[in-house]
Amino acid sequence: MEDEILLNSKDLLKQIKAIAKKEGINMTLLKFTINAIFNKADGVRNLYNKFNRRTIRVSELEEIAEVLNYELVLRKKN
Repeated sequence: MEDEILLNSKDLLKQIKAIAKKEGINMTLLKFTINAIFNKADGVRNLYNKFNRRTIRVSELEEIAEVLNYELVLRKKN
């Protein structure tokens, strides 16, 4: 499938940043948009910390995907 990305925990931040760049926004604007849509108040530094500590939740990844117009899919390996 076109625009399909296999995410991995080691490079997750790098992968999300690349997707955001492809969609024409930076991480600050991404977080600002997430805050506006999902009624949140935390900052981009908090988001970076979650990626770096590997404590980001699936629900937060869903919010990121929603803003970037992507979806999370769990697929059985071949």
